[in-house]
Amino acid sequence: MGKLHAVVVPFPAQGHVLPLMELSHRLVDRGFRVTLVCTEFDQARMVAALRKETYHSIDGICLATVPDGLEPDDDRGDAGRLCKFILDDYEQLLEDLLRKINEREEDKISCVIADLCVGAALLVAKKIGVPRIGFWPASVGILVQCLHIPKLLESGILDCNGETSPPNQIIQLSPTMPEMSTSYFSWNCFGDPRTKMVVFQLMSETSQTVTLVDEILCNSFAGIEAAALDLIPQAIPIGPLLSTNRDGTKPVGHFWPEDTSCLSWLDQQQDRSVIYIAFGSFTILNQTQFQELAAGLERTGRPFLWVVRPNLMSGSPVVYPEDFLARLANRGKIISWAPQQKVLSHPAVACFLSHCGWNSTTEVLSNGIPILCWPYFADQLLNRKYICDVWKIGMELQADEKGIITREEVQQKVEDLLCDEGIKTRSLKMKQMVEDTVGNGRISKQNFDDFVERMKRI
Repeated sequence: MGKLHAVVVPFPAQGHVLPLMELSHRLVDRGFRVTLVCTEFDQARMVAALRKETYHSIDGICLATVPDGLEPDDDRGDAGRLCKFILDDYEQLLEDLLRKINEREEDKISCVIADLCVGAALLVAKKIGVPRIGFWPASVGILVQCLHIPKLLESGILDCNGETSPPNQIIQLSPTMPEMSTSYFSWNCFGDPRTKMVVFQLMSETSQTVTLVDEILCNSFAGIEAAALDLIPQAIPIGPLLSTNRDGTKPVGHFWPEDTSCLSWLDQQQDRSVIYIAFGSFTILNQTQFQELAAGLERTGRPFLWVVRPNLMSGSPVVYPEDFLARLANRGKIISWAPQQKVLSHPAVACFLSHCGWNSTTEVLSNGIPILCWPYFADQLLNRKYICDVWKIGMELQADEKGIITREEVQQKVEDLLCDEGIKTRSLKMKQMVEDTVGNGRISKQNFDDFVERMKRI
């Protein structure tokens, strides 16, 4: 008898690939054959980031690709185009690929594990007659939001375009869930109506996709989202899915090469002294905002490690304040991409100025680091509410009347955060909660072990 063969399908974005790459490693460790399906463009970036020559596998994970329908120079950061591709074109591409895999491989496909944002993969799995497992990479609270779309439409809170009237209503999806503004809906943060509509359509389809699966593996844990998990019977929390919660030695699926020189730089800094700044893979800053952030970091007088992604300015060149790099050469370290899990576990890091993506959020929770919240879009807005209002382990940076987070705001919030002993204490309690969740015999690990045993019986 051959190996169990899991085909794993993430949504084609960095924040979705990372946890499914980690899940793939864990399945390989348990004896599965794993084929990870990515777009050709994303696979090329992952392989280039690892500086590997082979495009066929990464540490025992087989790689398979489909085109994404975009030209090489097109903007992969356009969420609307990515969502439209998933809705319109992905199903046929995946069906062709999965049928070819079954035709040529000795180990036939045993199951498909797919990001719920890629419902097409689960439809294909149903067509070819293999078990279907959903995966949710983000906050379970966002999944609850998606699953409530039909009720929100029926009640009139949402119209067919995802608009709310009046806007910015305060609602509560369940008596056990925190109140939230309708402006936190994942699609409402997009200014472009076309993008907003197609993201709403994808989220609406996600509410139907769950009917295709009996189980949804979630990159979360009950200690932080018990109320949301209770609302979804199929949800199985197995998170946080971080390489540092395993052995931390295998590739995590980054799209840019990690600059590990920052770790030796951190070694030279005092404990709990460094501000770490990173905005994930999608956030875009304009030049005015970039300059204000740079000036704010300078005004803090503290050492900082700043990730300035190659496309942070959406194609425009990065322009620092005059003589900024020279003045702060001995106090600041600027890199293009960081080994973030290792950075956040370093004793020199005092706080994290973050876009509040879910992977970054779980990394913060795992390391007991206070967080300054600078959300950009989608689930990051709800994550900010959890961080600041529910868990109370961070503070929010407030924009002025022009929509700019000023240098004064950056300086003041850094000082406020680092002087708040309550936030520090609650952050460390969260770290302990994660440690009590992911180790051998703990609930997330046990949930994963039980899942593997069920797969072995199929």
